Amino acid sequence: MSLFKSFLKNEFEHFDRGALWSPAAAREGVLVFLCWALPAIALALVVDHYSSYLPQNYLKAAISEGIGPHLWNVIAIAGLSLVGLAFLFPRSRIVTRSAYQVLINTYAIGGLTFGLLIGQVPKMLFFDSDQVEILELWLTGTGYLILILQALMLNFSLWYLGNLMIRKDDGNSFIDQVTRLDIRLRIFGFCLFTAQPLLLFFLIYD
Repeated sequence: MSLFKSFLKNEFEHFDRGALWSPAAAREGVLVFLCWALPAIALALVVDHYSSYLPQNYLKAAISEGIGPHLWNVIAIAGLSLVGLAFLFPRSRIVTRSAYQVLINTYAIGGLTFGLLIGQVPKMLFFDSDQVEILELWLTGTGYLILILQALMLNFSLWYLGNLMIRKDDGNSFIDQVTRLDIRLRIFGFCLFTAQPLLLFFLIYD
């Protein structure tokens, strides 16, 4: 075990903390999310309150399709698979750039989806509140809040992984440092981000 710890320490000691986390990237991620989520929230609320003045059937169908998780799941798995390939071939600019683009765009789709979902919450919780008990209403609201927070964290993880794929001019980015890792660790990264999600996808959604 001590040899394994020593091996990992030697492999990861050259990683710079600045390559793992950037406050500027985090702020940009929040801004991108809000740019997609806030208009979606507004759309959902407008459709709920002013449906008689709008083509409600078409807009409600669009909102329903936007909330569906299937597209997000498929694209997210594609992005994770590209991250795994980036671990295996960190010098390939095509792979790293593709991973970045897919993950960032999946994050934006997630922002749109969550905006539409959050816009539906007031209707689900309060429009029929006179027909349910206060305790049931609080439990339902708490459950929605927990699910939304978990979904937000999962979605933001895609933004984080996408930013790890960006190369810097000084050659000190995360993906540049991956090139120095032992091939065994890079194969492990490939299995973690590519093989495992694909296997789970085919097992769960077969």
